Amino acid sequence: MKKYFIALLYIGLLFLVVFLQLSLINSWPYAFSRINIILLALILFLFFLDFKTVILLALGLGLLTDIFSWQLFGFYTLTLFLVVFLADFLLANWFTNRSTYSFLALTFFATLSYNFILYGLFYLSNFLSDRGFFLWQANFWAGLGWELVWNLGIIFLFFWVMNLTTTRLKPVFLDKR
Repeated sequence: MKKYFIALLYIGLLFLVVFLQLSLINSWPYAFSRINIILLALILFLFFLDFKTVILLALGLGLLTDIFSWQLFGFYTLTLFLVVFLADFLLANWFTNRSTYSFLALTFFATLSYNFILYGLFYLSNFLSDRGFFLWQANFWAGLGWELVWNLGIIFLFFWVMNLTTTRLKPVFLDKR
């Protein structure tokens, strides 16, 4: 019974995150609409849950986002799936401790990879259109800058609050006897 309750809790959380992102945050003015709580939720899930659960949550978030998106179906699912694999690789091999720096570095690299993969897929789907390559557009770089600022700031605040309220993210040292 506990498994079903946790599964329903995760499904409700996925719907809430996608609902907040697509209906609330995306309707805010430009600089504020670059907050990406879907990506932030995945980064937080990576720190607190096991990899198998995070992959399933990433696929669920991507599927829900794809359902309500105007882009080709599967772009968000594929992007979030690849970003979770990259972020887990970085977390396991380079950012092995749970410090502020590893939180911020993982957020930085996950945000970069998310945007490069997603906009690369958008560009490939509209290859014959008259739009230029996304890396040469100032709008892409401005949006990426705002997204980095917001994501890094929110993760820093979250880490700071979690560090004050719990010992889960504090470093573990050997006790002297």
